Amino acid sequence: MKHILLTLTLLLTLNLFTGCSKVDDETLRAAHAAVDNGAVIVDVRTAKEYATKHVSSAVNIPVEEITKSVVRVPKGKVLVVYCASGNRSAHATAILRQKGWTVFDVATQGDFERELPPLELKK
Repeated sequence: MKHILLTLTLLLTLNLFTGCSKVDDETLRAAHAAVDNGAVIVDVRTAKEYATKHVSSAVNIPVEEITKSVVRVPKGKVLVVYCASGNRSAHATAILRQKGWTVFDVATQGDFERELPPLELKK
């Protein structure tokens, strides 16, 4: 039993640091294209988390504000949303889409900033 717990702990720890992305390459490319075309990057973490590290052009609108309908972004803007683990960004994305925004959920800052493989040309 101890061996099983140790193995599970190791696997969970490795999963945290392996860089596995929750966001597929196609969605991430679309999110980056949206940013290039004026989309607003929204960090939905707390102000304290945002102050520690964030995407340089991101605005901080904590998910708690979004759930209370406090969204400081014009309706016509496309949004790219992230948080620390992808949970809060998924929640915020659902609310924002329901309220009429076009939203790309890129899960985490690491996901948004990860290097994408080059596009393969179809023959």
